[in-house]
Amino acid sequence: MKRLLLSGFGLGFLPFAPGTWGSLLPVAVFIALGCLPFGSASIVMAALILMTITASAVCVAFTSSEEARAGKTDPGYIVADEIAGQSVALIPIVFLADANICITAVIGFALFRLFDILKPWPIKKLESFPGGWGVLSDDLLAGVYAGIILFFLVTAGAVDYLGKLCCVDFTSMNPLVAIILGGVQGLTEFLPVSSSGHLVLFENIFNLDPETPQMLLFDLALHVGTVLAILFVFRKSIVAFISSLLSCRRYGPGPLDIYKRSPSVHILVLAMAATFVTAVAGVLFKSYFESARGSLGVVAAMWIITGTLLLITDRRRKSRMSLRQLGFIAAIIIGLAQAAAIMPGISRSGATICAAILIGLHRRWAVEFSFLIGIPAILGAAMVETISNFEHITSAALPISVLLAGPVAAAIVGVFALKILINVSRRAKLRIFAFYCYGLSLLVFAYLLMH
Repeated sequence: MKRLLLSGFGLGFLPFAPGTWGSLLPVAVFIALGCLPFGSASIVMAALILMTITASAVCVAFTSSEEARAGKTDPGYIVADEIAGQSVALIPIVFLADANICITAVIGFALFRLFDILKPWPIKKLESFPGGWGVLSDDLLAGVYAGIILFFLVTAGAVDYLGKLCCVDFTSMNPLVAIILGGVQGLTEFLPVSSSGHLVLFENIFNLDPETPQMLLFDLALHVGTVLAILFVFRKSIVAFISSLLSCRRYGPGPLDIYKRSPSVHILVLAMAATFVTAVAGVLFKSYFESARGSLGVVAAMWIITGTLLLITDRRRKSRMSLRQLGFIAAIIIGLAQAAAIMPGISRSGATICAAILIGLHRRWAVEFSFLIGIPAILGAAMVETISNFEHITSAALPISVLLAGPVAAAIVGVFALKILINVSRRAKLRIFAFYCYGLSLLVFAYLLMH
């Protein structure tokens, strides 16, 4: 429990600068509470103060014992200090009712990370304090510095000027909104937290209608970006797979011989079976899935299911089956799991990876098979959407900057998200995303109860 609290419910165990991930938690809470209708100044203030006090108490109480256990000062996974410092940096902005929430949060995040990295006087000296006080105090002072500068930037009108410069209008599509939605798609398409659920949430925050021709066209462009990320990360495996398919005749004269002896053909057939099952289930339950898309309550409930599935999967330690040992029944089960993920709030990557691991497939192969069947699933969904809404999409008009910014953001963020997922799933740390799903679900339920 100590490590869970000190790591910000697992954020500190994520690769690629864990302190940055810890800082993002208060920023995400600040934006979510500030943008949602129930997010009054008092609620935002209470949330930031609570995060500061809780994270500070955890850091002071547990850091010394954790340092002794880890055998080093300030282990990298301790991010409670970053959570406290970033919360302090954002507290002064609550007093400015007319502040642009999203732009202000981004600048506040950048300022805090800058002070935390550069450590101007006397931040560096504070690290010499014993135990958790040394770990915590430098981040708190970095937060104070960042908060003061951010306060003056907002009151001086610099943030408003930047917002106008970027043409920030969160009720219509523009390059900045496209980058945000593309980043959300790229991150959540691959991390097991449900991209469809997050897009429903952000559509509600930005008040965007997903059925407009412009949004349908933009959605198709995002699908292209996410597929490019898969192709890039798994490029070596895909090239080897295709090469093996092209030389499959050497395994025998007949189709049955080739299927039994060629690993690539075996995997391809199972992937086709899983994709077929997904497609059939998607068609049969299409109206049910579509009716659930607009409901935040359904999305929140499905996040709880996703989180629970991730926790159960993390307890499965022995998963040694190779792709060569995978059978038709297992492929059908994985295909059904992928079909269930059409429901917003159920993660496609999470459902398929968890199903594969629970069946017994090795974690590495579970990830690769998940994204092998993910390529036709993502492209197939895009094709069905194109055919169903062809007239609307062809009538849509979006600036080239928007059509490029969204997919590029989705592809770039998707590459990093995939690498994080591969690392976390192999180390049996999927529970990190389970706690995230639970927390997000609670926030949405709180919003719905207040309305």
